[in-house]
Amino acid sequence: MAPISPTPLRVLDGSAVTTLEDLDGPVVIRGLQDEWPARELWTVEHFRDQYGGLRVPVREYPAGSEYEYTIADGGLAEFLEYWEKIPMDGSLARDRRYLAEWNFVRDCPELLDDFSVPAIFSEDWIDRLPEQVRFGRMWIFFGEPGCSTGLHCDTFSTSAWLAVLDGSKELRLVTPETGRALRADDSLWSERTHDEVLRKSTDPLYEVTLRAGDTLYIPGDWYHEVRNPERNLMLTANFVEERKLLSFLAQFETRLTEPLSILRQARNARIRTWAGGAGRHDELARPEFRARQLDWVRGMTSELREYERALLDWDATDTGATEAPSGAR
Repeated sequence: MAPISPTPLRVLDGSAVTTLEDLDGPVVIRGLQDEWPARELWTVEHFRDQYGGLRVPVREYPAGSEYEYTIADGGLAEFLEYWEKIPMDGSLARDRRYLAEWNFVRDCPELLDDFSVPAIFSEDWIDRLPEQVRFGRMWIFFGEPGCSTGLHCDTFSTSAWLAVLDGSKELRLVTPETGRALRADDSLWSERTHDEVLRKSTDPLYEVTLRAGDTLYIPGDWYHEVRNPERNLMLTANFVEERKLLSFLAQFETRLTEPLSILRQARNARIRTWAGGAGRHDELARPEFRARQLDWVRGMTSELREYERALLDWDATDTGATEAPSGAR
């Protein structure tokens, strides 16, 4: 059976893109890095001289493995020495190393002065969360041939932009609908995956090779897989755009409430024990304690009712908008 022929991603000029609402899928945007000092400044020598003493997370891929790895804590200078001198070999015959997911904002925030977040990606709803629950979402990657990041979609329905500053990266992407049909061990480069899953989809398999100066936009919930055909340097960030906000909040709230739910179960069990006991527990006997608990319950109930009303209002508005006037075509 003939292999599936991937569809190339669209390439746009940065000056022609003003809002994410104009984009209905992943695209490559050129020109967004033109004014970045990082394009010239971020060399091996610069990182080694300025930040060589830092400890960074390094993926270690054993020989024969393209996707499986362990993470070790290593010195940046030591990794760069390896990365700069290792022979260019895309085979899996030897062990390989990949500096991925380095949270440089925490370690050396002054690097933020070397680039600017493109305006089209600058509105990030995570910035509106309480400070205590915000999380790091910007990383620098030093890629090596033969190291891949397997099939995935980014957590919490976050979107992403990937800016390649040196070398190249290869990606394949599929829509959320196609991605949900894929299995844990599938690969977008696998003939088995093509034959058993992708051929059944009406959506294309997209492919792109990013080169220095290219910036890729990946909308939330799109599944993708990444390969490194050569050494490369990439800056990437996740963000939440407004059209994915509800999906993000639903998933993020679940992550936040998982540990809280255990505490709530323990608290509720204790209150039931106190309330059903022969005597009155001191804490339950205090009116201010009971009032505070009741206020919390009423507040939660009120928020749920407000959400319900909003959904009903949306349904009513949507129904009215989709009904065409009599005689209209």
